[in-house]
Amino acid sequence: MAIESPSLPLTGHKPGAMVFAILYMLESITRALVLTVMPLQALEIFGSDAKVSALYFGVTIFGLIAGFGVPILIHRYRRRWVYSMGLLVGGLAVVALAFDDPLGQFIGQVLRTLSSTACIIALTLYVLDFIPRNDLVRYEPLKLLLGTLPWGLGPWIGIRLYESYGVWSVAAAGMGTALLAMALFGYLRLTENPAVAAATKPPPNPIQSIGRFVEQPRLRLAWAIAFGRSGWWSLFFVYPALYFDARGVDRDWSGALTGAANILLVLSPLFGWLGRRYGIRLPIMVAFFGAGLTTLAIPFVFHSPLLVAILLLIAAFFVVMLDSLGNIPFLRAVRPLERPQMMSVFRTYIDIGNLLPFAVFTALLLFFDQRAVYIAYGILMLVVGAFAKYLPRRM
Repeated sequence: MAIESPSLPLTGHKPGAMVFAILYMLESITRALVLTVMPLQALEIFGSDAKVSALYFGVTIFGLIAGFGVPILIHRYRRRWVYSMGLLVGGLAVVALAFDDPLGQFIGQVLRTLSSTACIIALTLYVLDFIPRNDLVRYEPLKLLLGTLPWGLGPWIGIRLYESYGVWSVAAAGMGTALLAMALFGYLRLTENPAVAAATKPPPNPIQSIGRFVEQPRLRLAWAIAFGRSGWWSLFFVYPALYFDARGVDRDWSGALTGAANILLVLSPLFGWLGRRYGIRLPIMVAFFGAGLTTLAIPFVFHSPLLVAILLLIAAFFVVMLDSLGNIPFLRAVRPLERPQMMSVFRTYIDIGNLLPFAVFTALLLFFDQRAVYIAYGILMLVVGAFAKYLPRRM
């Protein structure tokens, strides 16, 4: 689908899937540049895997709480301003990280989490306004396909800048891309769908939103599926880099591994086709079982960085399948007039996907080495895969 003219909202035409996929791609660049830099920088500052896990645990708590405030901000200021500020805060996050001290690391990670929260919620609401329900299985793979560039090359570029020119070069690149994304978003002049925006309920108390979400079995299952894949990526973006660093592997390889896993996003259209051809239940179950078994195998080859990297890439293949299809159960199940409130609850899978695993990982690392992390999460993936059988066949 071609990119529509920026005057589309004024001429009565709707922005299409490509517009939103491009916005996602640009917003991702700022976050992807520091994806591998952050844990390595945190390790240099704090000195141990356990302390790095504790940092991620604390940062995620802030993001979890802040997520429930986004619908209130959207209701008061409208989503275009919330999305724009989310982009700006993402740029400021990489600047804070550039101070290269404990406070800068903490503030940078908090701002990065807040930026991600605001951008994800606001952009998803735009998508739900303008993308037909039956086209969601096409949009999600398209979004991930365009995300291949930032998530595939960004981590490697970030590490190269960090190692060659210092952390401020990463900050400059990150802020520059954030400003570029803001400029494009302003140029497009996207507006909310008037029919949906006018009828959307004011955001209730967050506790009420949680209660309403939990009452709906399909939303609960959609959250569990999203949580399972999100937590695996949280593990992948932190612990392999620490593993390779401890074994003296060149840091460029950590960035290259992260980039290679994200380049697998080019397979998203294939997974989207599988979802349209066979439904999403079977591919989601296969992906969870494949990722779980492969992750469980990693401790058995822990002596070989090469074999660990190969198994991580195989597991990433299955998790990319989940990325391509894993949000669709929620997008199809959520009721139009409850979208902002239910989205604020659903997106907690991102924060809890960091919070809960890192809490468990921090405890495990007090008594065991990093192999325990892979065993614990491999088992979790198998459990979630078993629950995925309850997805409706027609979904």
